[in-house]
Amino acid sequence: MKKILQIIFIGILCWYTYTEYGDFKKASLFDVTQVNINVKNLELIDDLAKSVEDFKGKNILDIDKNKIKDKILSDVRVKDVVIETQMPDILLFDIKEKEPYIYIEYRGDIYISDEAGKIYGYMKESKKYNMPLFRIDHEDEIKEFIKIMGKISFKNEISQVYKIDNGIAVTTNSGVKIITNIDVDRKKYGVVKKLYEQVRPKSKKSKKIEYIDLRFEDYIIKRVEGD
Repeated sequence: MKKILQIIFIGILCWYTYTEYGDFKKASLFDVTQVNINVKNLELIDDLAKSVEDFKGKNILDIDKNKIKDKILSDVRVKDVVIETQMPDILLFDIKEKEPYIYIEYRGDIYISDEAGKIYGYMKESKKYNMPLFRIDHEDEIKEFIKIMGKISFKNEISQVYKIDNGIAVTTNSGVKIITNIDVDRKKYGVVKKLYEQVRPKSKKSKKIEYIDLRFEDYIIKRVEGD
């Protein structure tokens, strides 16, 4: 009989705790009143930030942070997100967007891509960056060009990369072309960097070299006519 009374008592206690907690949980004290978003480029993910604001007024204890995180990470522009709650009514979002690596000109538009070659925005939606432009006709060219850029240590000197007959042209800011292909090894680009530093013109009008061709065993250097 004693054990039965203990079981009944524990059951009543559990039920009381459940009902009391349920009412406590429903208290407006836990309705979200503030959403803080920490993100580097708010313009680029403005629509995402607006959707996060929709959590205002919802009970903070009912919010499934893992589900929200998965939804935010499904956005191609987002690299990572950390969601925290500051009890009783504040939600904190720390959103890390993908870092811009190159512009891609494709079918009349210019896009922003990360270093993996994934497009995640338009150039017109973001501030301007000093980074190369890939002019492509086919999407598979993006990763091909990125492999070449990975071998070049003077990326800030590159303005454009595009296909030519039997090769790829890498154009510098000063107008000098480096003609290459996917098979050229990293060592050759190291030599080209030293050569380019010696002949780098102050402007396109003063350049003495038209192009440097790396596709052959030896370097082929084409000087500007009349120089």
